[in-house]
Amino acid sequence: MAAPEHVSPDFLIVGGGIAGAATAYELARRGAGSVLVVDREPVLGAHSTAKNAGILRTWIADEPTRELALESLAFLEQPPAGFGDVPLIDPVGLVLEVRDADAAAFDAWAARRPGGALRLDEREFTARAPHVAWRPGGWALVPGDGRLDAAAIHAGFVAGARRAGARFVSEARVTELLRDAGRVVGARFADGARVTAGCTVVAAGGWASALGADAGSPLRFAPRRRHLLVTAVDDRVDPRWPVVWSDAGRYYVRPESGGLLVCACDEAEVDPDRCDVDAAVLDVIAERVASNLPRFADAGAAHYWCGMRTFTDDPRFAIGWDPTVEGLAWVAALGGHGMTCSAGVGRLAADVLTGVDAGRPARAFDPARLVGSGGDADEGAESAETRADALRA
Repeated sequence: MAAPEHVSPDFLIVGGGIAGAATAYELARRGAGSVLVVDREPVLGAHSTAKNAGILRTWIADEPTRELALESLAFLEQPPAGFGDVPLIDPVGLVLEVRDADAAAFDAWAARRPGGALRLDEREFTARAPHVAWRPGGWALVPGDGRLDAAAIHAGFVAGARRAGARFVSEARVTELLRDAGRVVGARFADGARVTAGCTVVAAGGWASALGADAGSPLRFAPRRRHLLVTAVDDRVDPRWPVVWSDAGRYYVRPESGGLLVCACDEAEVDPDRCDVDAAVLDVIAERVASNLPRFADAGAAHYWCGMRTFTDDPRFAIGWDPTVEGLAWVAALGGHGMTCSAGVGRLAADVLTGVDAGRPARAFDPARLVGSGGDADEGAESAETRADALRA
C-alpha cells in the first residue's frame, strides 16, 4: 500500500465500497476527524458495489430499513450541490408483489412515500409490463422507483469525502486488525505496513466477518452469491419498461443495454475469495424466464456474472460499535440494500461513531443485538432493540 497521509487517523475505514464511502463522506463533511479509507482492490468498490443490479426499491418489509431507504431517497433525488453531474435515479417505475402479510404496512408506507404507489389489476399490470406474464397477486406500481446509477452514487460519495479531507488508498489489503490489551487499534496490511487509528470501522462486505473474527468479535455475517444475466439485444425490449420484482416468483427483471437483465434471486453462501460464477444457475434463470417472460424464452445471453450480498441473521444491517471488542465498529451486512439506503447508512454510521444520539434507528441496527440472536429472521424491532440495550448496559 502507498504510505497514508494520516499515520494515525481518527477513523480507519476498511472497505471502499458504498458502505465505506458513504460513511467516510458523512464523517469528513462533519469535520469529525481525520479519515482514511483502505480497499484491497486496485479500483474502489469493485465487488458488491460494482456488480449490483442498480435497482431502486424503496419498499422493504423491515420497517427501520425502509425508513433508511426513504431518507436516502430524498438525498438521491436532490443530492447536495457538487455531488455529481448526472441524475442518480431514473424513475422508470417499479412493479412489485406485496405479500398479504405486508399489505397494511405497505399501504401506510405508500401514503407517506413521495409519489405514492398504485395497486394494479391484471389489465393495469399488463399495460405497464407487457413482457411479463400475469400471475394473480398483490401487485403494485411505485412510480418513483426504478433504476439507480450505482457508479455515479459511489463516485459522488468518494469525491465528496475527498473534498472534505478524507484519504482513500487502494491496493491495501488488510490481513489483520491490530489489538492492544484487547482493543482494536488499527490494521496490518499484506505488505507489512501498519496503521494505527482511534476507531477502526469494518465496511468490508463479504470479508467483514473474517476480519472481525480474527480480532475476537463474536459477530458473524454471511456472504451470499447472486447471479445476473443480460440477454442479447432484442428489438422487442422497450427501454422504458419498469423494473418488475416478484418475491413469490423469485425473479426480477428490467431493461438493460438493449436486452433484459434477469435475476433468479438465487442465494448460496460462499467464500468471498471464491465467489465464482456457477453455470448451473443459468438453467434456473432460463426456467424463470420461460415461466414469467415467455416471449423471451429464446433470448440469448450476452453477459452473465455474479456478485455478493452479505447478511446478518435478522437480516438487518450491522451499524455501530462491536458489543465486545473496544475500538471496533461495523458498517456491514447491507444485504443488497446498500445503494438504496446509502445516504441513510452513512448518516447513521457517522451519528453513532461521533456520539450523536440517533435514537431508535441506532438501536435497531446496533450490532449488539446479534449476540445470541438465534437467527430468527421474523424477530420484531422491539425485542432486538431490548437485547441491544441490555448488552450495552
